Amino acid sequence: MGYSEAQTLGFVEKIEGLQMKEKETLTEANLDVASMQEELLVLHRIANESNEKQEQKKRELREVTEEHKKDLKRLYVLASSQLDMMIGAVEKNSIAAANFRRIRSRLKRPNADDIAEAQPVPQPIPQPVPLK
Repeated sequence: MGYSEAQTLGFVEKIEGLQMKEKETLTEANLDVASMQEELLVLHRIANESNEKQEQKKRELREVTEEHKKDLKRLYVLASSQLDMMIGAVEKNSIAAANFRRIRSRLKRPNADDIAEAQPVPQPIPQPVPLK
């Protein structure tokens, strides 16, 4: 289509207004303005209805996303707590406990791809010498 939603709706509303304003002139030019207006209004209404459906789906998606984030956090807390119990069960200072702790440390360690390249430190801009 190439135009934004706002551009398209603005264009359609201008056409609707023009049809109403110039109805007599367009009718004299052998255009069936009434049927043109009806067709445009029907499609405009359909577009508004589908937009409302889309906005409702967006609201639902945001709600479901928040719910999923909460569920994921609860899941992590439970798994982390169980890992702590497992470490305690095999004695904290044992080799098995050290191996268990690595699961958590691997999770926190960033991947090589995720590490940002070091950037040079910005240098101060020298102040201009005042003119005498």
